[in-house]
Amino acid sequence: MAIGENGRVGRILISNDDGIDAMGIEVLEAIAREIADEVWVVAPEGNCSGFGRSITLKREIRATRVGDNRYTCDGTPTDCVIYAVNHLMAETPPDLVLSGINLGMNISDDITCSGTIGAAWEAAVYRIPAIALSQKYDATKPMGTPEVFDASRQHGVSIIQSLMQRGWPDHVIMNVNFPSLPADGISGIKVVSVGSHKVSDEIIMGSGENTYRIGKQRQKSKLDPDSDIGALFDGYITVTPLSIDMTDYHLLRDLGGMNT
Repeated sequence: MAIGENGRVGRILISNDDGIDAMGIEVLEAIAREIADEVWVVAPEGNCSGFGRSITLKREIRATRVGDNRYTCDGTPTDCVIYAVNHLMAETPPDLVLSGINLGMNISDDITCSGTIGAAWEAAVYRIPAIALSQKYDATKPMGTPEVFDASRQHGVSIIQSLMQRGWPDHVIMNVNFPSLPADGISGIKVVSVGSHKVSDEIIMGSGENTYRIGKQRQKSKLDPDSDIGALFDGYITVTPLSIDMTDYHLLRDLGGMNT
C-alpha cells in the first residue's frame, strides 16, 4: 500500500452491509476523507446483514449512480466490491477498501455470516488491502442516534492509519470492532484472536406449516478476555487479522500420509 509522508493514500473504496443510507457508512466516509485523496462509495440499496460473502449469479444486478463517485446496487456487499474493482475503478484500483461501519459486532462465531466481512474478504481476493469496521451498540439506547458511533468516529482515523503504516500480508483482512462506550471511556486497543461465544440458537416455530425462525443465541457464561469478544466486552477496541487462506496447515501436514 502506497502511503504518503502525511499518512494519506490515493484512493479508498467504501462498502458496507447496512446499506447506502446507513449512518455508519456516512461516518466511515468522513473518516476516509481525512486519509485519502479520493473516496468512492459503492454499497447495497438496502440492509444485507448476514449475507456473508454471497454473490448474485442468477439475475441481473441494477447499479445506480447517486452522486460523485457514489453508487448503489440491488445486490450484495460482495457484488458491490466486484462491480467497483472490475468496472468503475478497473483502470485505477483502490489502494484500500474499508467496509462498514457496521452497526453491531462482527466477532467470534458470527464472522463468516457478516456482509461487512464479506466485502472486505472480496477485496483481499483481489489482493487489495482491506479493513472491516464494526461498532458495538448498547441495546438499551436508541440505535438511530449519532452518539452510537462516538467511539468509531473519534478513534477510526488513528486505528486505520496505524494499520496502514504497519501493513499486512495481502491474503489477510483486518477486522476492527469498537466498544459501545464514550470515546474517552475506552480501555485501549487489543490485538486479539477470534473467540467463541455461542452455545446454541433458539428455534421459534412459525405461523405456517413447517416454518420457523431463528431467535436469540444462548451465550457462554465466561468469555476469554484475550479473544475478540472478551476484549470488546471489556471496553477495548479490538483488532483481529483474518486470513482468507482457511487451510489448517498443521492438519494438512498430518494428513500428508494419506497421499498416494
